[in-house]
Amino acid sequence: MGDLDGLVKEFLVESYENLDRLDKEFLQLEQTPGNREIISSIFRTIHTVKGTSGFFGFEKLQGVAHAGENLLVKLRDGALVLNQDISSGLLRSVDAIRAILGEVEKTGAEGSENYPSLIAELEHLATGAAAKPVESAPASAPAPVAVQAAVVSAPTAEHPVMPSAQSSELASRPSSSSAESAAKPADGAATAGGSLADQSLRVDVSVLDRLMNLVGELVLTRNQILQHAGATASSALVTTSKRLDNITSQLQEEVMKTRMQPIEAVWGKLPRVVRDLAKQIGKQVRLDMEGKDTELDKSIIEAIKDPLTHMVRNSVDHGIEKPDKRIAAGKPAEGCILLRAYHEGGKVTIEIRDDGGGIDPARIKAKAIEKGLITVEQSAKMAEREILALILAPGFSTAEQVTNISGRGVGMDVVRTNIEKIGGSVDIASVVGIGSSITIKIPLTLAIIPALVVTSGGERFAIPQINLLELVRIEKAKAATLIEDVYGAPVYRLRGQLLPLVYLSKELGLPVNESAAINIVVLQADETQFGVVVDTVLDTGEIVVKPLDKQLKSLSVFAGATIMGDGTVALILDVFGPVSYTHLTLPTNREV
Repeated sequence: MGDLDGLVKEFLVESYENLDRLDKEFLQLEQTPGNREIISSIFRTIHTVKGTSGFFGFEKLQGVAHAGENLLVKLRDGALVLNQDISSGLLRSVDAIRAILGEVEKTGAEGSENYPSLIAELEHLATGAAAKPVESAPASAPAPVAVQAAVVSAPTAEHPVMPSAQSSELASRPSSSSAESAAKPADGAATAGGSLADQSLRVDVSVLDRLMNLVGELVLTRNQILQHAGATASSALVTTSKRLDNITSQLQEEVMKTRMQPIEAVWGKLPRVVRDLAKQIGKQVRLDMEGKDTELDKSIIEAIKDPLTHMVRNSVDHGIEKPDKRIAAGKPAEGCILLRAYHEGGKVTIEIRDDGGGIDPARIKAKAIEKGLITVEQSAKMAEREILALILAPGFSTAEQVTNISGRGVGMDVVRTNIEKIGGSVDIASVVGIGSSITIKIPLTLAIIPALVVTSGGERFAIPQINLLELVRIEKAKAATLIEDVYGAPVYRLRGQLLPLVYLSKELGLPVNESAAINIVVLQADETQFGVVVDTVLDTGEIVVKPLDKQLKSLSVFAGATIMGDGTVALILDVFGPVSYTHLTLPTNREV
């Protein structure tokens, strides 16, 4: 079998499952020929196979399914009554469909058989005439083997391809071959396994969620055992704990794979969104996508779905100009929006770029002053990046009038909030007349993350390593000369660059340890680098993220909590918290 597209694989898996059910339903229908519910179910399944095969361009498969569908219409409408000839003809059509699917699975094509006699027989039966004599069918052969097994996400999960309503049955038995063309095994391995349907299982997402939670608890228990093993002299316990550590890590990795989905699951709907919106407002817009196979945890996929849709709509509405304006500016009438996703440094980066008119910082600044978001004095000191970031402020909008698309000042601030909730960041860059770009950086998963454990004011805290750049230690005697005061704020000169500092104990109202050396955890939030001063740096390790209770959710400095190896609770710092409540900023030049 050649490499099949992921959507074709899903089509094959679902079609095999549907055909297995059709065999049973046809036999039930022979026992109760007038059962309209069974007839309707069979018709819907054949209709789905026909429609989806047409979508993929499988004309032979579509032709056989269409002939069977025409006969089923007569049965459904009561124009014909099921008899042995009709039942046999429909079952042969199911076998033919199964054989064509086998060819698609094996070679990626439908094979050379066109099934003219079967189609003619089905058309003949649809007229109400008796069946013509047919040659006996060859012995059934096993369906071709699939090279790759897959865990297919549940019917409750959103999928970009299959329109079928019958998507929750489990594959239960080997597939039989066609009455006209028995499928040959794909290779020598064919006897060792079954079809894609036999090697795939549909699992409800809630089951995967519970499994992920259990793995999280196992990781916590593993951490506790490792801590106890490190304090004991028992070599047997140390060896066993290391083995447990290895198995737990492998289990965690495999369970995470079951939750990973390509970002195409979100992107699949965006071309239609762009087309409809562009047509509505009289623009010509093309949507290009790169990196559709980039995978993310399903919880992250769900979290970015609405923000991503809003930002793409915003690019169409605000970014791309009208055709006449683009032509006057020497651009093609059709604007282009590029969606790009890729893995980078343990994170996923998503870029939304357009070749529109860009964002005028002067206009943004004037609107922000008009709306009272900043003062004239503040605006004079702001870098261009800070001005562009005002677009993400609550209540900000440059739309001249309120429409059903934009202008109410609600949206981009919600986008930023939702992205930051999952540990991500949003950055805006623009060049007037050239275009704009929005860069989103998000973690691969939320459930289990690597973190740095620190202490401050006698309490332990965990800092996600995704935001960690480096660690700096300054002896107490040198702190007075190395840490400077700039406009009333402490900074450290790191390799010639000023690094703003946040003293964690002071910000959280905890006791300050004046006698200890200065430990600086250098972090990055968006494009801003800053240092968090802590008392001690303990260790790194994987932590299980637990949500905060509702009384603590309003605290922007904390992203969650975790249970440490000794059973105590440590709060997880949200690195965007210090940026927001201390107003840390560093000017950054960035190309669009």
